[in-house]
Amino acid sequence: MTSPHTAPCPDCGADLGTGPHARCPHCRLPLTGADAAALWQVVMALRGLDEQRAAMVRHRDHLLAGLRARRDAPDTAPVWGAPPPAVPTAVGAGGPAEVSGRSAQTVLLVLGGLLVSVAALVFTVVSWGRLGIGGRSAVLFALTAVALFLPSPLRRRRLTATAEAAAAVGIGFLVLDCYAARAAGLAGLDGIGGFAYWAGATALLAAGCLAYGRAQQLRFPLAAGFLLTRVPVLLALAAAEVEQVEAYAAAMVGATVLDVVLLVRAERHAAGRPVGGVRFRQAGAGYAAVWALLGGAVAVLGSATSHGFAEAVAAWGPLGVLAALGTGAALRLPILPRGARQLLAAGAGVAVLAAAGGTLRPLLPWDWAAVAYGLPAMLLVVGMGVLLRHRTEAGQAAEAEAGTDAVPEATSESVVRTARTGVLCAAAAVLGAASLGAVPQVLTAALAPLGHAATVWGQGDGSGWGPQAQWQVPGPALVGLALVAVPLGAVAALKAVRLPAEVPATGAVVTGLPVVALAAPAVGLPYGASVGWALLLAAAAAAVVWVRPLRTAAWAGLVVTAGLALAWASADRAATITALGACAALAAVAARRAVTRGGPTGQAAAAAAAVAVLALGVEAAAIGDTAGLTQPSVALAILGVAAATAPVAALLARRAGAVEAAPGAAAGLRQVARTVEGTGYALAAVALGLTAAYPGVLAFGLAAAGVGAAAVALRPGRRVPAGIAATLLLLASSWVRLALWEVVTPEAYTLGAAAAALAVGHLRYRRDAALSSWSAYGPGLGLALTPSVLALGSDGHWLRPLLLGAAALGVTVLGVRFRLQAPLVLGGGALLVTAGHELAPTVVQVLGLLPRWVPLAVAGLLLLTLGAGYEQRLRDARRLRDGLRRLR
Repeated sequence: MTSPHTAPCPDCGADLGTGPHARCPHCRLPLTGADAAALWQVVMALRGLDEQRAAMVRHRDHLLAGLRARRDAPDTAPVWGAPPPAVPTAVGAGGPAEVSGRSAQTVLLVLGGLLVSVAALVFTVVSWGRLGIGGRSAVLFALTAVALFLPSPLRRRRLTATAEAAAAVGIGFLVLDCYAARAAGLAGLDGIGGFAYWAGATALLAAGCLAYGRAQQLRFPLAAGFLLTRVPVLLALAAAEVEQVEAYAAAMVGATVLDVVLLVRAERHAAGRPVGGVRFRQAGAGYAAVWALLGGAVAVLGSATSHGFAEAVAAWGPLGVLAALGTGAALRLPILPRGARQLLAAGAGVAVLAAAGGTLRPLLPWDWAAVAYGLPAMLLVVGMGVLLRHRTEAGQAAEAEAGTDAVPEATSESVVRTARTGVLCAAAAVLGAASLGAVPQVLTAALAPLGHAATVWGQGDGSGWGPQAQWQVPGPALVGLALVAVPLGAVAALKAVRLPAEVPATGAVVTGLPVVALAAPAVGLPYGASVGWALLLAAAAAAVVWVRPLRTAAWAGLVVTAGLALAWASADRAATITALGACAALAAVAARRAVTRGGPTGQAAAAAAAVAVLALGVEAAAIGDTAGLTQPSVALAILGVAAATAPVAALLARRAGAVEAAPGAAAGLRQVARTVEGTGYALAAVALGLTAAYPGVLAFGLAAAGVGAAAVALRPGRRVPAGIAATLLLLASSWVRLALWEVVTPEAYTLGAAAAALAVGHLRYRRDAALSSWSAYGPGLGLALTPSVLALGSDGHWLRPLLLGAAALGVTVLGVRFRLQAPLVLGGGALLVTAGHELAPTVVQVLGLLPRWVPLAVAGLLLLTLGAGYEQRLRDARRLRDGLRRLR
């Protein structure tokens, strides 16, 4: 049990005894410093609250026991749940206060101080000339003296906020005194330059504010003096007409150093009293950080705009001081949050890189300025990667050997690693910013041959870049992009960051391979050699994929190199044909390797297979166009490539069924087979689209596609969709051919399809006896009879009605014979329409010969007859309906 005069360890709860301890003897928790003192105060406050709560609980139990003892006593006026006694409010108050008393006080003091300051400013500027020198001096001195004297009695009366406001007004009067003295020319002050005068004035004001604030123990004068200490040096430099930006940066950085010294002293002085003045010290730290950023920005600007080596070296001082401050704070202040330490270390890294880049920049040509900053950043990234890797291994080994005793060392290791990570991030950011301009230049150079593809393939004369042609590649841009690839590869190899190794490795490949490929034209190699170099790199990437099919970086390298090879080869016909064939072969090899050796789950392999099929289709078109073939012939060549994909897909599907023991490989093969088949269908659609303007070739292409689809229908899983596609393609081919022959008879277009539909329906009906006749024969009969029925109205010959009537009669008889509903209804309907068409002229002629009252009489008699036999007709209709329902 712990002593009542001591507190246990706030972490493990162990008794610390009566003597002071630097660390807890059980858990090794540090118990010294500002944080420990603050924690002790919090713990003691919580302990007091716990004791107060325990006392209140005991009092509650005592009262509850007394009330339980009076359960049977008579009731009195109820008080439980009654509202609390009303608090007197001010007259006119209609609700709770919306502004706290302290906020209202602050607003009043700030407004009062501002109004007094504005009044004094107006008096000084406007009414100054109406008084003599004695009156002026007396008024300003009296106002300043009163404002600066008031805080002392106000503090004795414990009106601290009012004292702070009075001190602020007094300091404002002091600034007006300085302005008025020079404006009036007191003691010849108007002869001093503006910058020089205000440099001295602000220095005196800063010293006076600091002394006054310390004497009166007021915060505002101390803060004002702290802020004013920066201004005199900058004003003195401006008075001395110093134009070097480095001097101003040095002044600002020096002020930052002074801030840091003062803050360190303040922390040490407040070690025993960590609560007092915390906000003031935090504000000072924030101001020092802002001033450090401004000084660093000015120093970086001076280093970046230096015109020589000497001017660049002059910026080393402020940048070096900032780097030292940032590094020291990141390493020596482990109590800071992790993000703050990283930011400080990053700032130190930026300062070092700015100094190094500013030194190298004047020594290099103007177009190499980005490289001057990128090279040190690249070296720093690699160095930090090595240190992080080494430090991590060392820290893990130490922790494994020392066990729990290595907690302080592990903490130090974490601080160092955090700082180095911040430097690494800063170097990476500087490197990215320096190399950002190289990306569009490299892309422009890499895609330069692609701009000639339209001219080469549009003229049709085979013209293009010759094997000895060259194009310009900017060297600084290549070097800038290479500076990004090298550290990415190093970080990936060292595993220095908490990212999957594939992320930086893929980035290194994507940025590095274009540099390696463009090195050929950059050193002066001709166009043909450059294309060959790109193809060689693509082959090397395919070899890497063959060895490491699971690596994303290997696939990225294959995509980048193959894309560059195709883009470069597009400027020449022979090179295009060669590159397409090579890329198709490499894609096929990569797809095969990825599927058969445990590569990605079919996605990368399917993409590679699709690329291979598309490359072969484009190559067929390129060969045909180069050979001088017409567009229809080129389209048929593409159709041939599309037709060749069907047996390949079937072979892959069979192989997938043969490797069911390896589920991954089987799934990959099926996905590749579907991709090859789908890409082939896309090529076939493109080929048929190219023949749309040539009906004869279109008919042939449709027929060939239909035959291919019929072959695909032989596969077990493709019978229904491929059969339908084959039927539609063959029908379309026959219709195009009929249109080409100028055949206008609709039966020529529909009877073939109707016959095929009836054949298929009959086969289905034989296999499934429960199938409806409408599903089996309805489509075929409708396609066979409907066009002829519609054509009766415009046909004045006797042949079509005769043939249609005979066919409709035969269909009706078959429907009655086999008791099928669809043939009976469709055939009977077509027969009635045909009979009506044939009898209509005769009926019209007969009606023209009869008197006009005869048709009316006939209609009336008919209605009477129908009305008389209505019941019998209903009975007959029901009998007919039941008979039709019994049909199938």
